[in-house]
Amino acid sequence: MAEYSTKLLDPLSSSSSRAVFRVDAGMKIMSKKVRLLNFGLSNNSGNGVYFNHNGVYSLISRISINNLQGQEIDYLRNVDYMGIKLLHMPNSAQFSMARQMAQNMCTSVFVDSLSQLSLTEESQRDDASLMGNSLYIDVSFMLQYLMSRNVIDEGFTLIIEWVSAEVLGYSWSFTRPPVLAVDECLTPVEPDPVESVYLTVIPDKLIISEGQYSLEQRLNSFYNQRIHNFFYYNTLQKSQNLLGLPVAKKLEKLEVTIDGRKLIPLKGVDNDAKKLALLHDFENEVSLCHYSAYTKLSQLNDVDFALYNPNLGIYYQANFSYGCVRFDKYIGQDLTVSYSFDPEDAPAAGKTNTLNILCEVLRSYNRMTGNVRFVTM
Repeated sequence: MAEYSTKLLDPLSSSSSRAVFRVDAGMKIMSKKVRLLNFGLSNNSGNGVYFNHNGVYSLISRISINNLQGQEIDYLRNVDYMGIKLLHMPNSAQFSMARQMAQNMCTSVFVDSLSQLSLTEESQRDDASLMGNSLYIDVSFMLQYLMSRNVIDEGFTLIIEWVSAEVLGYSWSFTRPPVLAVDECLTPVEPDPVESVYLTVIPDKLIISEGQYSLEQRLNSFYNQRIHNFFYYNTLQKSQNLLGLPVAKKLEKLEVTIDGRKLIPLKGVDNDAKKLALLHDFENEVSLCHYSAYTKLSQLNDVDFALYNPNLGIYYQANFSYGCVRFDKYIGQDLTVSYSFDPEDAPAAGKTNTLNILCEVLRSYNRMTGNVRFVTM
């Protein structure tokens, strides 16, 4: 069993907008255990700090890892991907460990009886501003390149860009800035292969304008790339969905065509059961709490029918829903997405919907040459 020593590294530079950390060459770092810790938060308006489904990862707008020569190896610039990953914990872990470690929005429920359901979220519970300097971000969890390696001895630079107050919804600051924790391996280990293959998440988005309820569009972001999983979700408009939660539209349907061939047989992903089943099959089981499908609270006589989050002050009134389709295909000339939903659910005048797309794209990095490339075949 390998022996290791934990090192705490201060940033080379740190500000309210970004932090830069450097690990020097020659230090054998266990790549799967890189994390930020020993930091705390403060809401400058004096209120509590609660996050959406992305939890404490919501603080990061972009994270990247470079080699010491400045070549960017891997990055993540849409932390909704972390929201998907955090849902893999079962209900009991969401209630206890996930709420403490990740600080994510409550996604667990109590089944009070065969006919009753309630959120595990309690008022003023796990306020991030009251957690002291014990907040934690798992960097290796965010970057697939680090998960593809075992030991890194050639060094690297980690660049973290923090979100602004406009994105998070309130002005915030660190009570103590984070430090980078790495585990230095003290025993001999087998060197990693010269070339590492991993998945990088590349985002894209399609705008659905007022009055529209369908679109068919080619995606230009993924030509000459090999896609593993294709995630999609609707976030409505900021004024309707302040937390940017992924929601499902009524009669939602998705079809994908790659190089002239339809990927999903029959009618594509055309109901919520198929959508959830494919997410479970292709990505893994998830813990989702969502209150009944498509029922608007304004149509109810009693809002007690909805699940209420007392800390975020919102009712869960629509399906909290991600979709996933397994590609495992090379995109040669054409990737076309067809998306539609109930015409009655079309954006009203002056409103828009956003169909967000996250694709896991295969890349490789050669640590001898420093070259990064997309794996095409």
